[in-house]
Amino acid sequence: MQEIQYFGEHLWPKNIGHFLIILGFVSAIFSSFTYFKATNNVEESKAWKTLGRIGFLAHTVSVLGIITILFYIMVNHYYEYAYVSQHVNDFLPMKYIASAFWEGQEGSFLLWMFWHVVLGCIIMFNGKKWEAPVLSILALVEVVLISMILGIQFEIGETLVKIGSNPLLLFRDTMDIPLFQNADYVSLLSGSGLNPLLQNYWMTIHPPTLFLGFASTVVPFCFAIAGFWLKEPQAWIKPTLKWTLFSGGILGIGILMGGAWAYEALSFGGYWAWDPVENMSLVPWLIMVAAVHSLLITNSTGRGVKSSFILLCLSFVMILYSTFLTRSGVLGETSVHAFTEMGLENQLLLLIIVFTAIPLFVYLKNRKIITKQPDDKINSREFWMFIGAIILLFSSILITASTSLPIYNKIAELFDPDFVGLVINEPIQHYNKNQIWIAVFIVLLSSLAQFLRYNGRITDSFKKKLKKHAVISIIGTLVLTFVVNMWLQIESVPYFVLMVAGVFGIVSNIDYFMGFNKFQWKNSASFCSHLGFSIMLVGILASGVNKRHISNNEFVFRDIMEDESLNKKVTLLKEKPIFMNGYWVQWTGDTLVNNERTYDISFTKVDSNNLILEEFHINPVSVYSNDKTEIVAFNPSTKHYLHKDIFTHIAGLPAQLMKMEFSKEMEDTLNYAPQMITTESPFISDTLDIEIIGIDYNPVHKDYEPKENDLAVGFDLKVTDKLNPDEVFNIKPVVVLRGAVVYKYYEEINDLNMRIRINESFFERFFTIEQDVEYEEIVMKEGDIIELGDLSLKHLGFNKTPDNKAYRKEDDDIAIGSKLEFISNGKKVELEPVYLIRGSRQSSVKDYDPESGIHAKFTSIDPKTGNLTFQIAKDERDQFEVPLEIANNVPRSDIIVIESIVFPGINLFWLGSIMMLIGMLIGMGIRMRNKKAVA
Repeated sequence: MQEIQYFGEHLWPKNIGHFLIILGFVSAIFSSFTYFKATNNVEESKAWKTLGRIGFLAHTVSVLGIITILFYIMVNHYYEYAYVSQHVNDFLPMKYIASAFWEGQEGSFLLWMFWHVVLGCIIMFNGKKWEAPVLSILALVEVVLISMILGIQFEIGETLVKIGSNPLLLFRDTMDIPLFQNADYVSLLSGSGLNPLLQNYWMTIHPPTLFLGFASTVVPFCFAIAGFWLKEPQAWIKPTLKWTLFSGGILGIGILMGGAWAYEALSFGGYWAWDPVENMSLVPWLIMVAAVHSLLITNSTGRGVKSSFILLCLSFVMILYSTFLTRSGVLGETSVHAFTEMGLENQLLLLIIVFTAIPLFVYLKNRKIITKQPDDKINSREFWMFIGAIILLFSSILITASTSLPIYNKIAELFDPDFVGLVINEPIQHYNKNQIWIAVFIVLLSSLAQFLRYNGRITDSFKKKLKKHAVISIIGTLVLTFVVNMWLQIESVPYFVLMVAGVFGIVSNIDYFMGFNKFQWKNSASFCSHLGFSIMLVGILASGVNKRHISNNEFVFRDIMEDESLNKKVTLLKEKPIFMNGYWVQWTGDTLVNNERTYDISFTKVDSNNLILEEFHINPVSVYSNDKTEIVAFNPSTKHYLHKDIFTHIAGLPAQLMKMEFSKEMEDTLNYAPQMITTESPFISDTLDIEIIGIDYNPVHKDYEPKENDLAVGFDLKVTDKLNPDEVFNIKPVVVLRGAVVYKYYEEINDLNMRIRINESFFERFFTIEQDVEYEEIVMKEGDIIELGDLSLKHLGFNKTPDNKAYRKEDDDIAIGSKLEFISNGKKVELEPVYLIRGSRQSSVKDYDPESGIHAKFTSIDPKTGNLTFQIAKDERDQFEVPLEIANNVPRSDIIVIESIVFPGINLFWLGSIMMLIGMLIGMGIRMRNKKAVA
């Protein structure tokens, strides 16, 4: 069979990209091996290190090249590539190209590798003696990661083995469909586009920050292995500490950004939902925070090397485990964040196994280098810091165990096909019941331990100082707890204990920094982080426990809504105000732009005398799929105050607005009755009067998006309800002729359960089709004025660059536009028919004014006499008929259900979280300035 010669494909990105993928894979292996030799071969270390650098730089260039090529084909919409077709379309704004890049698994792997090579280059130029062992491990990590995009397949017996998924595969290489029998298939392709849920600015900034956090955990991991590899159990601590603080700070910022994204763009009403993917981002961070405190102990006392090693390695391994959970498809039914299955499960498992085995092997081989140290004293700072680290590790184990239930279920099903999987039905309550007490212990330990000294050195004067500040902290806590509880009104015992602990943390940390340590800069990092954690806990209680719904009106909705929704949601009718919890709320309108419909809802706060206290508008959004066939999400809108937020989202819409399929089903059930009206003869029935008020040739309709050469007409109709004469409705149904297709845009009168549209036969009645137009030929000269019945025609001149919508200029055209001015019924109408010579053929491009019905053709020019020949016609419209279609008993569509929640004190949560993470970065900065902390 003859091979098809495709055209229109851009093959050079594929060819170069495939070469770079192979080069990146081979150079990572080469770099890892040569750095390994540089570490073990002291005599030839320099030469091997040079080769290691060459290999790592080649790998860096490969990764950057692959990313550049992938961005290039996405920006240029090369849909012959499967990755482009899956993630981009012609309508995707350029600002979301990056989001589309890392929407797919391959792109997110490349983002991960990008940060690894950036961090690796920093170590290469600043790592000194640690460069070789650290980059040997890091390059080995890159070997496994870049294998995820190799895209190699081969058979072993009857088993197909797949290594990686290549993002630069052509679409025709991924499936066999009849489309690819067409040599010009590329011209028929269009992209699916970025998931509308991800077309958000948070998707642009959150993933790269989070992946920098993920990637950064490999550096402390590599340093820990390098320390044992070189048999230097203490020397690796100082350079590792600053990288660990950096990793904890950046990973924490990435997680916090995810919470902010969830709060601002998702409709579950909060910033943390204990989603499995969220959990498995949090677990490595908790372990990293535990590792920070263990490293601080080791750095100050020399003890805890083993625990620091274990925690740092475990943090990175948990990153790999979270990657497996997220990308294997095992969480597909339990998490909104998980990727779909990609067939790389075995590689992901190999990734976990390899990088669990390496630190285990290195530790067992070199465990004797750790000298036995005396036990920590119970009154020492390091003892309680270590207890805190253990509690953080315990928290991580609890979260991981619950999040891994899908794994347990799948394993159990292998042994018992009838096994019914374990499911956490109420995840928030499940996780909170344990994590509350963990938070209490952590805040108490972090607040108390800082008053102690390393190695338990306590003098009499120090004891006196401790007692003084203990009294200050206790009194301050009692006073502030009383004040805070008057605000929060907490009745639950666990929550009350957590509040007391949080308040104690705030008071004791402020007292420690300002009174006990007299504003010493070296303690500012721990002060900022510990104070931030305490403030965050109070913010969680205020915004989580004390949140309340203002969207309720039991009197109005008791017989309409279920009891569960009665106190949480209200139904709004368009332009019908309703009262709820001290606010008059009104849906005033909505606007559709691209695939987002934005609702304008006004809130007016009143006092008991109905006097206005405050007015504001919120704008929640419903997001349509890329093909606009269904609503896929609702984005909330929030009114921010210093002390609270009012969070509002659309909680429901009529079924016919949620999905086009339901709308068509409903449309099929409607019975439209034809009714003819004219400008002089309105429609009159026992219940209704409908009359034409005006005609609009440039109509605006909420569902109509004008396109070039549309012939659109809207009718201003006045509808009077005879049963309630005060009810008058002004509507404008629109009918559009686009090419040979007619589009009808109806108007609904929801109060009458009625829908009115214009029948497509209107165009046949109102506009004369070309073959039936009766033209009158006239001859005139430039500047002449001619009377044609009720028309006055004046020739205004010529235009060598014609302005006529029907004319499309081609090379070598000779085209002249003739400017004509008509006076019709006292109105000026300007037309510009075109006389065209294209090649050897002469023709006329007609101009037409739909409002007046005037047709004009410019058919010839006599150069000798200056005579100009035109064909002029006018539609007869003295008495025209408008065919209406009227449907009754139409379900209302002017309904939205909203949910409004007040989050008091939520800014305390954001403030505390930011302070906690900034404290870690301050700690990194302090240690970078310390000349003793060599890289």
